[in-house]
Amino acid sequence: MGWAGGRQGLTAKAQRTQRTEMRRTYAEQMKAKDKRCLGKWVLLTGREQQLKRELLAQVRQEAEAASAGEEPTWEVLDGPSATASDVRARSQTGALFGGARVVVIREADRIPTSRRQDGDGEEDDDGRKGERKPDEQRKMAKVVGPLPAGVAVVLVTGESRGRQQRDVRAALRNAIAKEGLVIECPAMERGAAVAWVIAQAKERGKTMERTAARNLVEQKVGTGLAELEAEVEKLALFAGEGKTITAAQVDEVTPRLLEEDVFRLLDAVGRGEPGHAVAILRGMLQEKRGSPGMIFWQLAQSLRELWQVKLLTDRGWKPGEEVDEETEALLPQDPRKNALARLKGRRAWLLARLAKQAGTTRWAQLTQAVEALRGCDLAMKGIGGKVRDEGTALELLVVQLCTGMEMPVWESPEGERVLG
Repeated sequence: MGWAGGRQGLTAKAQRTQRTEMRRTYAEQMKAKDKRCLGKWVLLTGREQQLKRELLAQVRQEAEAASAGEEPTWEVLDGPSATASDVRARSQTGALFGGARVVVIREADRIPTSRRQDGDGEEDDDGRKGERKPDEQRKMAKVVGPLPAGVAVVLVTGESRGRQQRDVRAALRNAIAKEGLVIECPAMERGAAVAWVIAQAKERGKTMERTAARNLVEQKVGTGLAELEAEVEKLALFAGEGKTITAAQVDEVTPRLLEEDVFRLLDAVGRGEPGHAVAILRGMLQEKRGSPGMIFWQLAQSLRELWQVKLLTDRGWKPGEEVDEETEALLPQDPRKNALARLKGRRAWLLARLAKQAGTTRWAQLTQAVEALRGCDLAMKGIGGKVRDEGTALELLVVQLCTGMEMPVWESPEGERVLG
């Protein structure tokens, strides 16, 4: 019987599948009456990482609302080391303090399968190299099922590279679709990205001219939502008291500067996303946005300014306010190194952005960053360490900034081999 036969033409098994499978796009999820994720297995997949971050933020808000004043438990696992038995145990256990419990698996596409994999989670070309790992994705598909009302397991696929989209295996994807929710987060088309930009400006109390939004998407940034959101925030700050963001302001504020790329890199560092941060760095190097030495200098400068702004905000200062004499005395007296002196006038919007970064940065992270910068600087100058290639040194620096891991390559006992 053909399609015209409707549900009568389906087998009983197919009818059950049709009733229970739950697959949505991001847009459908946002319009759905029931957006709840607690009590479900959820898979966030697709190319657009920013949409996945927005959905994760909504899950966190749902968990906080459901915790009735208690602290929800938010656990983050890495795909390459995640096992079905561990996830099952965590998903069947209530939150430590009685609130909701959310288990997030990052880079879920790298949960081990039965293929041989190398250290980067990729299948080996010759079929012999690499360690044979248990098929945890298949095992996990078998444990997908009903969850306690206040528990959610959220799998998030990693960032796609090139034309190939990263995703979990069909067995796991189908199991989650039947028992929970699969949400597709595709890369946006230009028209949708323009509408999204206008909506982001509205959230910040601004009206954005459509020509300005089109200019931003089609000529300046593209359709990457993380980059577009950063630009909208910058433009909203630049507009100040004005209610409208114009095309002229986009032209004035949004040339692709090395400084802007470093801000994007630091945003990725702040979120603890080494893969994204290294990808930004490699793009800067490949596009020759600056030499390795210039990129290092700009990164060090930005971190010094972040240190100063955090000092200011910790003492109660807010962008646009005057700084009291006691606090000002703690800043460098050389105007070339003083963040307030450097970031004034038409660059004052940078202070507001740094203040926002400072609010999510701990002093321990900044202290580790200074030590990492020192090790990288000595290595790039050939004074110490086992790294001689400047690009490699910058990538290792970015990984260290994201993870806090120590880099033994900054130390070089006599006679050891070097990298690059």
